[in-house]
Amino acid sequence: MYNYLLFIHIISAVTAIVAIIGYPVIMSCVRTVEQAKFGLRLLEKMAILPKIGGILLLLTGISFGYQQTYLFQELWYWLSVVIFCVILVILAVLLPSGMKQQLALLQQTQGETLPEAYRQSRRRSLRLEVTANVCVVLSILLMVFKPF
Repeated sequence: MYNYLLFIHIISAVTAIVAIIGYPVIMSCVRTVEQAKFGLRLLEKMAILPKIGGILLLLTGISFGYQQTYLFQELWYWLSVVIFCVILVILAVLLPSGMKQQLALLQQTQGETLPEAYRQSRRRSLRLEVTANVCVVLSILLMVFKPF
């Protein structure tokens, strides 16, 4: 059972991490209104990946704790769960609402120049994306090195 859970945990992590890393990469290439609309629609479609991967990660991670109860006494385990919950809130709640706002701003725009309101909203999203990426790295470090 442990090996099956580990397999699901790793595949879920890869699925979620690819999407998390992909968000800022895709949107960094945007230069026009049409490109931004396309990028945001693409991100909306990709948004399911970190949600599914994230839920499976959380469930398999907690399952590991129930299989090996000593994990519930490890600080690195609890920190990983908390950091992961931060990532889920960013990816499942904050970024999608920002994307909807950005798409609404772009729908009102005439021409191909990106409006300043869009740029500000995009900067907020980028900060969230960077935060999510840093949290992913911290979480991986905690799980690999188990420092405490």
